[in-house]
Amino acid sequence: MSPKQRGKHIKVKTILNDHWEVFKIKHLPGRVPADMLNHVIDQVEKSMKCGNPENGYAKYKCLDCGEEHIVSFSCKSRFCSRCGKVYVDKWVDKQVDMILDVSHRHMVFTVPEELRGYIYWQRDIIKELSDKVAELIQRYIDKKGKIHEYEAGIITVVHTFGRDMSFNPHVHALIAEGALDKYHQWSKVGYFSYKYLRKAWQKVLLDIFKERFSDNPKVQNLIRYFYRRYKEGFYVNAESRMNSARGAAKYIGRYLARPAIAEYRI
Repeated sequence: MSPKQRGKHIKVKTILNDHWEVFKIKHLPGRVPADMLNHVIDQVEKSMKCGNPENGYAKYKCLDCGEEHIVSFSCKSRFCSRCGKVYVDKWVDKQVDMILDVSHRHMVFTVPEELRGYIYWQRDIIKELSDKVAELIQRYIDKKGKIHEYEAGIITVVHTFGRDMSFNPHVHALIAEGALDKYHQWSKVGYFSYKYLRKAWQKVLLDIFKERFSDNPKVQNLIRYFYRRYKEGFYVNAESRMNSARGAAKYIGRYLARPAIAEYRI
């Protein structure tokens, strides 16, 4: 680091500009699933060119004085720290327009460490995790009011890394503490059974692996082990309650684009 750089925060774009080409050739292949490789390269290289007028710009000119102002086009990549924030802000505004202004529960559904590597190499499982969490919450609401045909309010977001920056997929769910019945009348649901959440999550997660890896003896043995070892189900954190709909959407929205490490920590 040069004396001029010392004491200044280093930007991710600076690191990429200095080292990306070497990293892309020497280290990226084999670390990323083959079907994702081109997409990863495309998103990184888009972010490196963000705001560069060579990639397009709009020119504004004052009709009175003739002064011109150039605004470079953004990359619109979610990997980009600037464009990613814009994406999240728009996502939050969209969710706030849709969700009811009622109290919500924030839940986190975790994946055992032994299963994470399989998800890393088969990323389409991630979408399935999100869908299954929404389904098990809806089933719980259905059981609480069978004749009412309740419709739950659920938003799920999958976060793929933990505090140590390692691959750690887990599902964040924002759930309205209530539901609409078939007459569009609101009924409050303030209690969620931890026993149900843990066991239901364990079953749907292990069912995914049982079907996906039906010819893999190691995975099938893991499934049996998990049922013996975790008789109360997999860990689910469902303690966080949020009274503001906008605040709840903003809180879960940050998981959409939060980088593994903030630039100020580099």
